[in-house]
Amino acid sequence: MGIDHVGKKGPPAGPPPETASADRPAGAGRAFEVAPQPTVPPTHGRVPIQAPPSALERYRSGEVDVNGYLDLKVAESTEHLAAVLPAPILKEIRAVLRDRLAVDPTLSELVRVATGEVPEPRGPAQGQE
Repeated sequence: MGIDHVGKKGPPAGPPPETASADRPAGAGRAFEVAPQPTVPPTHGRVPIQAPPSALERYRSGEVDVNGYLDLKVAESTEHLAAVLPAPILKEIRAVLRDRLAVDPTLSELVRVATGEVPEPRGPAQGQE
């Protein structure tokens, strides 16, 4: 029982030499090459747009404290709801979420890992905006 004509014939013939024909020009088997492009396009006097700093960057720069950081994160995570919920309901959701970040042990541990500080829970008089 032979496998793939082992020992029966010589090695398979290579590809035929390239020849030009009407439907295939000579050199059509060459690899496609792309000319290298410059890594940074010229700005022509334009200033690149920079993304606004993240809540964590603002915390680390000292612009906001840990409570401000939590307020920014809550606002960021609920901004998509502003188009579909009335303002009083959205304000209540944000307040509950903000309080949960400070009270829940797992969530406050995540905040501590990110900021190095444990957030203080807000009292009823300290509402959000």
